[in-house]
Amino acid sequence: MINLYAREKNMKWNLKKIQFLYPPDNFIGSFANEKMQARHKALQGEKTNIILKNIAASKTPLTAIQTLNNLDHLQFLLNNIEEFKKDDCLEETVLKLYCKENSAFTSGGIFDTWHNLFLQCDAERFYSLGDSFLDENIPVFRGSITGVEKGFCWTTNKQKADWFLDRWKDKEQGGGTVYSTKISRKDLLVSLKDKEKKELIISPQFLKTAKIVVV
Repeated sequence: MINLYAREKNMKWNLKKIQFLYPPDNFIGSFANEKMQARHKALQGEKTNIILKNIAASKTPLTAIQTLNNLDHLQFLLNNIEEFKKDDCLEETVLKLYCKENSAFTSGGIFDTWHNLFLQCDAERFYSLGDSFLDENIPVFRGSITGVEKGFCWTTNKQKADWFLDRWKDKEQGGGTVYSTKISRKDLLVSLKDKEKKELIISPQFLKTAKIVVV
């Protein structure tokens, strides 16, 4: 989307690459009627100005991020990461966004994005957001599209990982594979509070040298 609207001067928050409007509000096609086209652009401006006004009035990064469309949340966090640190809410925000946006299909650039965000977090504070994990050298599993074994999300529940085999059994769509490795407390970022899934987010440092095998 072309940025048609100037940011307010002296804005506390870094809004670089923030789009503000998404479908259907960001329709950028042409209307046959010039008056309808002008009216649409005016409505876009009004909606964007409301967002800008609300975000300018936000005193904390958590209230500021909530004024934006969900699709802008990650970019806003990346833009204003030091403000999240100052307000002691970086770890909470990173975890919430990761759980909301994570997909086993994502790799490459997005993997690097989360890798860097995890490294920015305080390890003990991040771990405290989940359940305690006292086990040592236990097997964990990851169901994924074939070839994406070094993702961050793993589980101690093999049946949960096996579900991915059926989901991606069509090899023309990439196929599915269950991977396994062994971890200890030191290899873990957080154990998510979900007894059924038993989902774990693994440390980026561990993944660099982890011995991962196909089940």
